[in-house]
Amino acid sequence: MPEKISNGLKAVTFLQSRLDASSHLEVLNEGAHYWKAYFSFAQRAYKDQLEPIKRRWELPPTYEQFLLHHNGALLYYDDVYGQWGYQLYNTEELIAKNEQWQHIYEDDWSPTFLVFAESFGDTDLLLIDTKQPSNVSGESYVIDGDVAYPSSEWRRIARSFSEWLDRLIVAQGAKYWRWY
Repeated sequence: MPEKISNGLKAVTFLQSRLDASSHLEVLNEGAHYWKAYFSFAQRAYKDQLEPIKRRWELPPTYEQFLLHHNGALLYYDDVYGQWGYQLYNTEELIAKNEQWQHIYEDDWSPTFLVFAESFGDTDLLLIDTKQPSNVSGESYVIDGDVAYPSSEWRRIARSFSEWLDRLIVAQGAKYWRWY
């Protein structure tokens, strides 16, 4: 049976078709800020590369699907000043980065947190709470890890990785979850 592609992965495929020859896309953000964002998508991960990660965390299906298509990515990266964009970790970075963040937050860190990305400019985290199932089958919530606040104040921003990714692309890289 063919694999059902998530909406987030469909959005990535469409986004990739819109990139120019240098992997840039013209975007318009809040305040009529117009600029060219850079994108880079790593080659797919293989199932054996996921095994060390799956021993520590339950990977939600849409996040695992993303890794099996793109083992990490740079999204909406400001390659002029480096002050905007998102680094989605690859399988080699996931464990080390999560250990780094756990060390920084110490007792304020849940072992069920899986940081999958950070944003440039403010180093805020994007994470999945692997033990917080959402109302989407098999999925877990994506959380905005605003480093200015303790983890107890971090908010849920999407019901799945796929929903987060789809909305990020629709919002042209803006932190839509912080729009008030």
